[in-house]
Amino acid sequence: MLFLLIFPVLVAGFLACHIHPYHAYKLHRYEGQYLYLKSAELGLQCFGLALMLGCILSFLLPDKITLQCIDIDLRMLPYLVSVTSAMGANSESESLKMAWFFYLSLLTFISAGLWKVWGHVRLYLRFKKWDSKVFVMGEILRDSPLDNLLFTLSLQKDKYVMLTLSDRKVYVGKVISLGEPTETNGMDQDISIIPLMSGHRDKDSLKLEFDTHYSEVESDIYLSLRQDSILSATPFDFKAYETWNSNGDVRW
Repeated sequence: MLFLLIFPVLVAGFLACHIHPYHAYKLHRYEGQYLYLKSAELGLQCFGLALMLGCILSFLLPDKITLQCIDIDLRMLPYLVSVTSAMGANSESESLKMAWFFYLSLLTFISAGLWKVWGHVRLYLRFKKWDSKVFVMGEILRDSPLDNLLFTLSLQKDKYVMLTLSDRKVYVGKVISLGEPTETNGMDQDISIIPLMSGHRDKDSLKLEFDTHYSEVESDIYLSLRQDSILSATPFDFKAYETWNSNGDVRW
């Protein structure tokens, strides 16, 4: 019977990976055996919490509570014992084992939700905000210079990025989104920008020439780019560009 608890432990751990406010953003990094081990780790934490809740509910709480003259029966374990007996358990001890199995399995799944709540509380205590998505993303993307640069520029309203792509196309614009993570892809697979201008680099000299100015169009234009096509990224400084191109016709 204890061997069967492996399945609800692993499933609850996998569920915790999906709904936890921190692990959900790193789920795409958990592949192969590492995903099983991470699910087992979180599942064991959920099972430990479920075991503690089961003991509290079974041995420390009263059998009944009364709310506004209504009696509420808290004895879930005896009810499960009667159900397992009706299902054809061979003995009372076997009924009790099956009841504890279903009881702990249910509490293990409930504990996955409790770990999610505790995760939000820990992030609130750390960052003093309930909406801590930005802080979590910042920590996860910090290990990549490109991700960190794009994420930082997306938070600053008056900062623009210049992106050079593998086809020598160049875009200058405002980063508005790095996407949302999925089970297989991270939040850094695609980026969305509001382009300000675009151009290309000369094939031989690689000199930058802008030929499209989106500010001339009275409408909002959004552009989505694959991050793996970006060769380089840098904050765009208008004064520096104007100084370097002071002999030419600089258009904004």
